[in-house]
Amino acid sequence: MGEPVIVYAALAVLAAIFWLGALHKLRDLAGFESAVAGYRLLPAFLHRPFAVAFIAAELLAGGLLLWPAARAAGVLAALAVLAAASLGVAVNLLRGRTDIDCGCGGLSRAPGSLSWWMVSRNGLLAALALLAWPRAGGPAARDLAWLDGVTFFGLSLALLGLYLAFNQLLASHLEMRKRSQS
Repeated sequence: MGEPVIVYAALAVLAAIFWLGALHKLRDLAGFESAVAGYRLLPAFLHRPFAVAFIAAELLAGGLLLWPAARAAGVLAALAVLAAASLGVAVNLLRGRTDIDCGCGGLSRAPGSLSWWMVSRNGLLAALALLAWPRAGGPAARDLAWLDGVTFFGLSLALLGLYLAFNQLLASHLEMRKRSQS
């Protein structure tokens, strides 16, 4: 395991992103199910079960990331969620289908368009998850001091701020692309 403050901040930010995304989707399950249908990857009878399973996977990933004994499972769940979302976006981009709702929800809401930047963003989140991968025989966590708490809080806010800024830039880019095409 790396520097514990960095690992803990990565875990906290990822859990927050997954939980907020799941919460947004739960608040509008029909809308998320419609977004799943828009990807045209599954037969209609699987749209609802996939939507529910995806939300459950986000909630589970967030919880497991914060449970030290299950951190490896949390990282794997996070990577699976990110891979599924990225695969859906990539397949539709390769099909030339960019003008559909991403279904991202929460802090990553960028309605109405897909882009390779979404896949890149998910890749960065996957890299963040891999920072927290438990290393066999790694150094024992050091004792944390009060300054580590301040550093954790500041780093977590900075990472979340970077994520929000990236998503705002992504949404602005997609909006400008839409306007230039009309």
